[in-house]
Amino acid sequence: MRDYERLISHSEAHVTWTFITLMIRRLTRPPRPPRTTPHPVEPVKPAGKAKPIRLRMQQPQTIRLATTTLR
Repeated sequence: MRDYERLISHSEAHVTWTFITLMIRRLTRPPRPPRTTPHPVEPVKPAGKAKPIRLRMQQPQTIRLATTTLR
């Protein structure tokens, strides 16, 4: 693959135009209708009381230092 932009300013101009194009598309796109069903990734909340979350805590491990000292 060959890089045809010889100056950094050319690459910056390409990036600027790309972002301008994206923002114009986002601003001019008609708004989406609101969702009537939950998104497949969003968890469905149960109708009843929430269950408590139980966490398993591990015992902290003891770190033993060497008895020799540096001089």
